[in-house]
Amino acid sequence: MAKITFIILAHENADHVADLASLLTEWDPHANAVIHYDLNSQGAQFARLRERTSSSPRIHLVKDRIKCGWGNFSLVDAVVRALRVVRREKIDCDRVMLISGACMPIRPLAELSRFLDAHPRMEFIEAYDSSWMVGGLRKERYQYWHLFNHQKYPKLFNWHFQLQRIFWPKRRFPRTLEPRFGSQWWCLSWTLCEKILNYIQKHPLTYQFFSTTWIPDELFFQTMAFRFTHTDNMARRNLTFFHFNDWGKPIILMDDHIEMLKQLPFFFARKVSPSAKKLRTHLADLAMQPAPETPLEIDFSKRYHFPYKEMIAALPQASPSTLVLFQHHSDGLWTKALEKNPRSFAILYGPPQLTRRAADALRDVAGLTVLGRVLHPDKVDFGPDVQSFHGLHSDDNLIRDFDRPAYFVRILSRIDDIAVIELCPGDDPQGEIALMLSRNAVVLPIMAEHDTDVMRQLYWTLCSGGGAVGGPHATPIDSFRAMQQAMDAKMPIDFRIRTETYLKAAKMAAETDVNDWKAALRFRHGTVATPLAENLGTMEAAINSLTMEELAADLPKDWRQSVSMLSTLHARWRLLKLNFPVALPELFTTALALQTTARDDAPKDLTESLRGLDN
Repeated sequence: MAKITFIILAHENADHVADLASLLTEWDPHANAVIHYDLNSQGAQFARLRERTSSSPRIHLVKDRIKCGWGNFSLVDAVVRALRVVRREKIDCDRVMLISGACMPIRPLAELSRFLDAHPRMEFIEAYDSSWMVGGLRKERYQYWHLFNHQKYPKLFNWHFQLQRIFWPKRRFPRTLEPRFGSQWWCLSWTLCEKILNYIQKHPLTYQFFSTTWIPDELFFQTMAFRFTHTDNMARRNLTFFHFNDWGKPIILMDDHIEMLKQLPFFFARKVSPSAKKLRTHLADLAMQPAPETPLEIDFSKRYHFPYKEMIAALPQASPSTLVLFQHHSDGLWTKALEKNPRSFAILYGPPQLTRRAADALRDVAGLTVLGRVLHPDKVDFGPDVQSFHGLHSDDNLIRDFDRPAYFVRILSRIDDIAVIELCPGDDPQGEIALMLSRNAVVLPIMAEHDTDVMRQLYWTLCSGGGAVGGPHATPIDSFRAMQQAMDAKMPIDFRIRTETYLKAAKMAAETDVNDWKAALRFRHGTVATPLAENLGTMEAAINSLTMEELAADLPKDWRQSVSMLSTLHARWRLLKLNFPVALPELFTTALALQTTARDDAPKDLTESLRGLDN
């Protein structure tokens, strides 16, 4: 059986990485694992990984770790450091397979060993010319110096690149080498890996050349493999499955992908979600099974085509009004998303302590689906203790933030009556504008009955206090200043002015007669809004029952002390009864127009040309 050493590049989930390394080394007494754990990661996580793996003599940790970043040379150097561990520790292996901490085997590891034995001369790595890339930079990846990380410093990256195009001559690729490109993941013979290590030792300046190329992890090992391997022994494909969608985002494998993975002609797959416990358990059991009688056949003559678009097209089609996440036609623009939405919804707009009390007053009312702050910055809040909602989850915040309008509309598409959603000023500044202007929305802003300086200060303190970090201060004025600085940082003055301008305009436009307001709602929304209208008084009674201590309960300690000084204040709140979208001042609508212009007419700079390179 082929003796395999797995190099694992990881940066998070130390326990999962330890489980993966144990799985890969337990199936065969000759299997080893070498882990490079990103130096950017928390020290406690690396300590946990070291604790979990210390008892295994065949799991090795790279000690001279480095900080890794997307598109950086660090992803090459981390692998080279791991290869040096293999050489220094004299690990006996025939093959070295590079995977990530998010990978898992999708076939028995014994089958992988048998497959490698059947192809002893084959190097499993993509090594193509520049046509491998579907767009963006090609030869420019190595013809120019790339000193700035594109994700961290996009403006510097673009500026430096454009200057070189104008003033710098193009660099030549190192002599005796021919540039080749391909996926970061591979499975190579140890003989080839030793040749690469020897080359680096003999040609340090050439190795340094690759450190100033762009995305060298898709260039360096591919070029080296092509340099030292006959073309007949280049598989031109790797053994790890991965796929990116139209936006260049990797497909995350979940529990419902088990059947799909069975059909793939690969031995590993990434990225397996940490939350896919059923899938992870299934794959761990599968990895320890014996090799099947029928060997896996792989066509080395061409790249594998994953029928992603065909699979998406075969799925049951949603309503035309429901946007699809991660697809090009979902462009992240609020106005367009809401225009396609045919459903009515209600927005409780104001400090979260007040909107939550108003929402709680409606939770048992038939005909209403009462949610929470679904646009909360840190999570998708579906309401108290609600972790999932019709297939959507409270920890979907990264998915939601990729295209907030599309995610919001998908929530509405799962509701048969009328959704009631809490919205705190600042949750989504651009989304707030569009939601307030939407003809589908029943907007219920909460504001103080008496508009005074003190009540405005209390309003913004409640809005910005969630998640704020307080501290001891020498005097009350020091505490107040610190509170004001935190408020300014979270909600800049121009945003607060814009919101106050909206509230004043809403107050002037609000209906004073409740029966006229109910009639207007029936005219616009039909009877679906009746349960909401009939419980207006219940909501107002609920928010006005809050004491000052209850309002300040979730604020930092020093903020609570300041707010407690208002305990004698007669603070009353009201829900504004809006019939139609408020005719907003030019200050408010200009921002929305600028958003539209930025989306539709943005100049196509270098950043745009880089989209979708990770194929």
